[in-house]
Amino acid sequence: MNEKLKTVKKYAWEFTFGAFLVAGLILGTIGFHKGVKGFCDRNWFDSFYEAFRLFGQKTNPTSCLLQWSKWLLFVAYFGVGVKLTQLLVPRLWDYFRIWFYNKHIVICGLNKITMNLAEKYNDKKIVVLAEETNKYAETLRRKGVKLLIGDLSDKNFLQRAKIKTASQVFAVIDNDDKKNVEIAQNISQISKRNVLECFTLINDRKLKTVLEESALFKYQTGNFDGILFNINEMGIKYGIATNIDKILPDKIETPPEILLVGLTEKTEIIFLNLAHCLTMKGKKFKFAVVEKDDSKVSEFKTKYAYLQNFADVDFVCEEIIKDRQFNCIFVCTENQTEAIIKAVEIRYILGKNEPNIIVFANDKETFEEVLKTELEQKKVVVINLFCQIADYVFDLEKHIEEQAKTAHYFWDKNKPYDEQSGHFKQTNRNQILDNYLRTYIALGEKMTVIKNRSILFSDNEKETLAIMEHRRWMLEKYENGWIFGVRVKPDEFKRHDCLIEWEKLPDGETQKDFNAIDLMIQLLNSQK
Repeated sequence: MNEKLKTVKKYAWEFTFGAFLVAGLILGTIGFHKGVKGFCDRNWFDSFYEAFRLFGQKTNPTSCLLQWSKWLLFVAYFGVGVKLTQLLVPRLWDYFRIWFYNKHIVICGLNKITMNLAEKYNDKKIVVLAEETNKYAETLRRKGVKLLIGDLSDKNFLQRAKIKTASQVFAVIDNDDKKNVEIAQNISQISKRNVLECFTLINDRKLKTVLEESALFKYQTGNFDGILFNINEMGIKYGIATNIDKILPDKIETPPEILLVGLTEKTEIIFLNLAHCLTMKGKKFKFAVVEKDDSKVSEFKTKYAYLQNFADVDFVCEEIIKDRQFNCIFVCTENQTEAIIKAVEIRYILGKNEPNIIVFANDKETFEEVLKTELEQKKVVVINLFCQIADYVFDLEKHIEEQAKTAHYFWDKNKPYDEQSGHFKQTNRNQILDNYLRTYIALGEKMTVIKNRSILFSDNEKETLAIMEHRRWMLEKYENGWIFGVRVKPDEFKRHDCLIEWEKLPDGETQKDFNAIDLMIQLLNSQK
């Protein structure tokens, strides 16, 4: 029944114009068959012919039937003309429809990210801009998404998508950071009535760090707010936050042991998002890394020497998998097919369906239909990074950004949030995301399921959570190139004198971290 209703809704205009056409022809045929002044009586065939060309006749019919027929046919012919225009000149029709769009979403790029964003924002008007069509084009059109093909470097082409009246723009060209930055730059130069959020994909994490300090992305202007994101970095961060119950036990009595198989960028990001965590008794987490390539291990130890101060990290051989108990296993190989195969192999080595084995992938649909049940039974959790990015952006718009503003004003009431740099805004967002982890560690429940309850922590528990916040902040700073030193505002040299252990911080600085925990408790208690 639902499918029939969808079909009726989809072709509502066609059905309407068709009904007008049929009604007009029937009334006209009957009218001519009865006889009209100026015409001799006709048989049914001739009457049908005269009815068909009625609207083009100069003679104004006096018959009531023919009057109705004339205007019904006019509406029907108009609808047919519009439909033919759609079919014969699809681009012209799309431009015509888009002309009336307001507060819509523009996505530059036609790929898997685009599909996930379109699915997430299915209740909004969406315009996709691409330089050529591919396998996703027809799927988008069936969903009612407008697709325009042209040169994304051309400002005029961008303006055809009604950038001036859009609410958000996504520059998500695959593997082309330069093109995404160029799109963002062109959009920033198109004057708009309101501030336009421009989410810009940067595949190179180091380049992203540099771009954060550029004039284009550092500060929000009167009409442009550039937000940089990286698929691995933000996808894994949000994936860990929202799937923390699949990673850690609900009651942490002893330091969790986490195994990471393979030493890749994904491994680094997992460390940066979990190494700061502590048990509620203040104990560090334990990590083991399986990597056969000694050069990778040596490079990692040099690059992340500071991690030894945050967590216990050991590099081990693969044989240890069957001999030690782990709370969670991450398979971090870059190729997702290899990662899934490896995850299943590890399950066979363990000989039991625990613990969870986590795989981060960019496209799990290839395996979903065939392997979904098999992987679920083996507790292999495949987290789609493209889905996580779409979920994160949606959550950012609905909840995270407002909470990040509240966090900012906890310790800086003088400077408006919108005047903060992109780096510091992201710091506030990351703090909110880390509440997912801290809440679960402290309470054994996900933040999203705790409702209508009064949450209280002892002074010792608050201190442990505040230490975790400081450690998270330190890891974030180190990853963005900051070092210990005398702070010179406006932070252009990335030095900070608080990049030290919690115990050495002055009271005024520790209070900021306590404030962050007070905010977390406030957010928990305000959920409905």
